[in-house]
Amino acid sequence: MLTTSVERLEGTKVKLTVTVPAELVDESIARTYKAVAKQVRIPGFRPGKAPRPMIDTMVGHDYVMTEATEDVVNTSYPVALDVEALRPIVSPEMEGLENVEPGQPYTYTADIEVRPDLTLSSAKDFSVALPAKEATQAEIDAQLTVARERFASLEPVEDRGIEVDDFVLLSFVGTVDGESYEGNEVDKYLYEMSRGLMPTEFDTGIIGAKPGEERDIEFVIPETSSNADFVGKKAGFHVTIHEIKAKKLPEIDEEFAANLGGFDSVEEMITDLKNRLDLQKATDHDREKERRVRELVASRLVGDVPDAMIESRQSTMMRDFLSMLETREIPVEEYLTATGIDMDTLEADIRVQGEQSVREDLALEALCRELGMAVSAEDLDAELNEIADATGTSVEDARKRWEELGLMAVVTEQIMHRKAVKWLLDNAEVTVEETSAADDSAEDKKSAKKKPAAEKTAKKTADDVAASEE
Repeated sequence: MLTTSVERLEGTKVKLTVTVPAELVDESIARTYKAVAKQVRIPGFRPGKAPRPMIDTMVGHDYVMTEATEDVVNTSYPVALDVEALRPIVSPEMEGLENVEPGQPYTYTADIEVRPDLTLSSAKDFSVALPAKEATQAEIDAQLTVARERFASLEPVEDRGIEVDDFVLLSFVGTVDGESYEGNEVDKYLYEMSRGLMPTEFDTGIIGAKPGEERDIEFVIPETSSNADFVGKKAGFHVTIHEIKAKKLPEIDEEFAANLGGFDSVEEMITDLKNRLDLQKATDHDREKERRVRELVASRLVGDVPDAMIESRQSTMMRDFLSMLETREIPVEEYLTATGIDMDTLEADIRVQGEQSVREDLALEALCRELGMAVSAEDLDAELNEIADATGTSVEDARKRWEELGLMAVVTEQIMHRKAVKWLLDNAEVTVEETSAADDSAEDKKSAKKKPAAEKTAKKTADDVAASEE
């Protein structure tokens, strides 16, 4: 059994002293000799069967003891952290790492920066405003507009010039600084205005033009251009307008209802739409409530969050994000181009979200301390049961494995977070916020900005990029 002690140092630093009993030291030495014996070839002995004196002669006794020391520290350190319930936020500074000796206990120390125990400005009167669980008329109308857009038709326009929402059949020849470039000629392309397919100056340059008219447009290519080689150069376009088409939305009548989903009447269609919206809003309600109570408790956190914690969380989130792109077979450069950002912007965005995530975790832990919440043996048993079921192992094997890895403190922390969130969900006062469909859309965008990048524009943009390759 390990012997451990903790000395509190300045700030969030502690000194952990660990003494490993002689029997565990000898077990590590035995494992090391066995491992080395399998690695070296000694004439006259089968792999792994050479005696210790022969191994010492071949590779050196000090080498074996150095390897054994590393094994002792690597196996005992995670366990010692669990014993003292310490959560390091950076790699420790080890002291006293002289080589182990057979038959002797081994003591070493580690200076560790641990998670801070911050406080809350208040652990009372939590209140959040949430959208209504049922769909509003504005939301129903917005969904009807989306449905009508799906069945919209394009009709020729002859009595006016181009407007911002039109579709235009056009041809053009483009130049950059007076020179042609690859793909600079387009013939009779149906161009949608105000979609950002071309720089704003292009759209502005053809506003008001009528079929048969030709226009020359010049502008300096902005920094937002997807082609970095063209930024700052002068673009020139000779554009010919062939036809203008305006989008016409279908009337909301029985024919539209039948086309949309085989409904017998407009009333049946709207009832079905409302039911679907109600179901979606009910599903989103609990998730949104949790998001807002977590943000609320984090806003009450008092104290500084260590940079090391933020950087660690940022690194994890970036790794997960890049892994998601790799799974979807989307190159990082292609994603950045599609979203119009660079790697520095992406990293800065993930850092902001990583800091918010860390603040929420620390705030939940502070709430638990304020309320006197603790993780019971029953809580741990239940968690280990779930882990065992998920991994197809026994509870005993799951516990042993997590203890060997020094992850019991992580499990305990996760349980504590869930307890705090549940308390907030059960005790927070909920009011209904009055919003229009436009407000709801704005709130959706606001929420999206607070998600990790891998969950923010990544999924939609990744889907869009993947779809464009099919």
